[in-house]
Amino acid sequence: MSWLKKPLGDHPYDELLGIRPELRDLYRTFYGKLWDAELVSPKLLELCRLRIAQVHDCKSEWAVRHSAAKVTDAQIEDLENWEESTLFSPTEQVVLTFAEKIPWQHHDITDEEFKEIRDYLTEAEVVALTVACGLFDANCRLRIALAIESGTSDEKAPAGAKQAIL
Repeated sequence: MSWLKKPLGDHPYDELLGIRPELRDLYRTFYGKLWDAELVSPKLLELCRLRIAQVHDCKSEWAVRHSAAKVTDAQIEDLENWEESTLFSPTEQVVLTFAEKIPWQHHDITDEEFKEIRDYLTEAEVVALTVACGLFDANCRLRIALAIESGTSDEKAPAGAKQAIL
């Protein structure tokens, strides 16, 4: 990022957003609440986050791992072909169908698809999942637009309300 006046360290996304700390802190709290409060299964969130990163080809978002979500290495390797894979539960498949449409086909999400998600998740979980997928999409778009590289830290978790946005 040649236009930046300050060098970025181990957490470039967090540090770049930190140029406006009041916005970064609000964003961190909002985004972190999804993970900290477990409004939706962390595994479902992580699968959606990673799939959206794949759809965007966002390498810096893809590099982050939320180890507590317990997504297996085999699932990560098979995520691009999740529809043909036997590694994903019916709930995970329905949620991935939804998440995959968020970046470029959000207008194509049907009432029937929401009804199908409701067979697996509560109404409150569907709302939280929709917000989460929108934020995952926004994260990718911000990282790409601002040319944010992956961090060098060994930390492997998305933002919590009290930690850096990786």
